[in-house]
Amino acid sequence: MGRTAGRGKIPKTSDKIMALFLLWRLRKEPACGYGLVDEICDLGVSSRGQSTVYSVLSKLEKAGLIRGSEERVGKRVRRIYKTTAEGNALLKKVKATRIKGLFREFIGYLLS
Repeated sequence: MGRTAGRGKIPKTSDKIMALFLLWRLRKEPACGYGLVDEICDLGVSSRGQSTVYSVLSKLEKAGLIRGSEERVGKRVRRIYKTTAEGNALLKKVKATRIKGLFREFIGYLLS
């Protein structure tokens, strides 16, 4: 994962795991930021606030890894995010090349 914001790279941030989670989650189904914040809070694994999630979403969008579009829901307009082909490709690459060794073992333990 690169140090600079550019097409196809996650910008340098202390929230790389959050960025990968959001890419994975949005790959499954498009969602609005508010819903993503709720899901992250429900997981109970992060005390990250709403501003952090929106900051990471913004960085992912600027990097071309997700795309947001505005949709009207009742009287509200919400921004709905989904992954791009570049985001899906990066997620696949990270899974194949970066999730290894102790980290892979740890993830396997959590899933068993």
